[in-house]
Amino acid sequence: MNIIWLLLGLLSSFNTPSAGPEYSPAALLPLQSEVILALNQGQDQEQAYLSRFDSLAGVPLYATEAELLQRKGMPLHVAPDPWQECLEYQYADMSAGVCGGAVLYVHVTPAQAEQYGLVLSGVRLNPAQGNVRELLGAPDFVAEDGDVYIRGSAALKIYRSPVTGTWEGIDLFDANSS
Repeated sequence: MNIIWLLLGLLSSFNTPSAGPEYSPAALLPLQSEVILALNQGQDQEQAYLSRFDSLAGVPLYATEAELLQRKGMPLHVAPDPWQECLEYQYADMSAGVCGGAVLYVHVTPAQAEQYGLVLSGVRLNPAQGNVRELLGAPDFVAEDGDVYIRGSAALKIYRSPVTGTWEGIDLFDANSS
């Protein structure tokens, strides 16, 4: 990916008139995720391979508790997480596990996804209709209860019923957490 940025930087000087304003390459950095997404989309504008997991249901992984509250408002309910020593902030469209002041997981149920939609890193995902392979590729791990996809330090697990194969939930979480 660094090679692409180097080439774009070198070629941009040929397109910029010498008498015009000077552009700083740092100004391009905020566009990096959009550029990567556009490059990964290729010809099909409807589908984009997700090369990283930033957020689920509009909540970024590793967001601070304050950022979560700013984005989503006050939760409907706050409960102790049954698996970790964290708090789970429960909203109508998702739940977020807050540990040490940061979001370490986001969970969405099929009912929540059906009612509010399911957006992973800005792209609509529909496990019930099968666009998962196009967006995520093959799972990195297949477990009895679902498929796991890993991108950097973030992991996504789509829980499936072992009997019917239908999806039962989706979690975005820190792959390094227990």
